[in-house]
Amino acid sequence: MSKKVLMCRPDFFDIEYEINPWMHKENHVDRELAERQWLQIHDIYIALGIAVERIDPVGGLPDMVFTANGGLVIDSKVMLPRFLNQERRGETPEFERWFKLNGYTEIQMPEHNFEGEGDCLFAGDTLFAGHGFRSDLKAHAELKAFFAKPVISLKLINPHFYHLDTCFCPLDDDTVMFFPGAFDDDSQKAIRSHFKTVIEASPRDAERFGLNAVSYNNNVVLSNEAEDLHQQLKDHGFNPIATPITEFHKSGGGVKCLTLELRA
Repeated sequence: MSKKVLMCRPDFFDIEYEINPWMHKENHVDRELAERQWLQIHDIYIALGIAVERIDPVGGLPDMVFTANGGLVIDSKVMLPRFLNQERRGETPEFERWFKLNGYTEIQMPEHNFEGEGDCLFAGDTLFAGHGFRSDLKAHAELKAFFAKPVISLKLINPHFYHLDTCFCPLDDDTVMFFPGAFDDDSQKAIRSHFKTVIEASPRDAERFGLNAVSYNNNVVLSNEAEDLHQQLKDHGFNPIATPITEFHKSGGGVKCLTLELRA
């Protein structure tokens, strides 16, 4: 099945506030390097046959580049984000406008905090939803009702892995890679019991956002610094495609954060 994603150019990307442990306002972004790194990811997707849609960046919304937080799209239905932090709330109407202009009609705003695909990933017919830092556990019932899919709730306990997509990545319906240290014991057990094959990332590779990755067919696009994870993926029959994400890592983001899947 072909994949379609939504991306946003990093024209206004910078560290203008601090809402996670990675962000430091004095650590400014090299805008030209960020542009090159973004384009490299974009071009990898095109080469793999992934269709890339774009949403225009908006001044004053530096984190809009992280489109994974712009919603959750399954069966052409959209759950919009309700951001915890005031600094990001202006992104929601921009994403809602884009969805409406592009023909999406089933769009819902959650009642509880929910930060899009950054905190909810899909494998098989199951939603894996994170909570503990940004998204509210109460939002998981809304996801289950709206998408009519089973939901497995996963509790995040390490503030450096504040979104699910920073520490958990389904590679296919049967295989997942994740960092155990980001989850409580019950969540670790839930992950291990659901997937036939579990790849555990080291703390080093997790901290380099190697798990903030995008899988398509047998290819996995991920940080070039997660070197042990590259070998683990090869050992399990996957093709790792390494790409630099240093500028986005400054804000606590990586490949997946820059990518929202548009599931028809």
